Amino acid sequence: MSDGALEIRLLGPDDHALVTQAQGLFDNPPIADQTRAFLASDRDYLWFAILDGQPVGFVSATSVLHPDKLPHLFVNELETRDGFRRRGIATRLMRTVQGYGKAHGLWPIWLAAEGDDAQAIAFYRSLGDMEERGATVFEWE
Repeated sequence: MSDGALEIRLLGPDDHALVTQAQGLFDNPPIADQTRAFLASDRDYLWFAILDGQPVGFVSATSVLHPDKLPHLFVNELETRDGFRRRGIATRLMRTVQGYGKAHGLWPIWLAAEGDDAQAIAFYRSLGDMEERGATVFEWE
């Protein structure tokens, strides 16, 4: 893929309209108040991959604080729009998070992939420099 027109951009408080424009990337339509709060937060991060002015992917992460650990990043979600997958966009997004985390003392970075999501697991394994750990995830719904 030619990177000439692809921009990876960390969004901020003035990017509410861009998130709304990209609503098809998210599982559900963005909620206005949640979007504003997320974009204004100093602990939540949203990077967009923008190709020819259109959002084609994103990664979101949260800085995690704990009394006995230095701050680190948890990757909440990674998504690439249908038709733009397998073009290096997700890899660029994850490498951007990695670089940001290292540069800003938010290390390590961790994430979880659902056990039945073979595509996600294969992608994260393809990055090659992550340690895979066995984990069981529990969720209240």
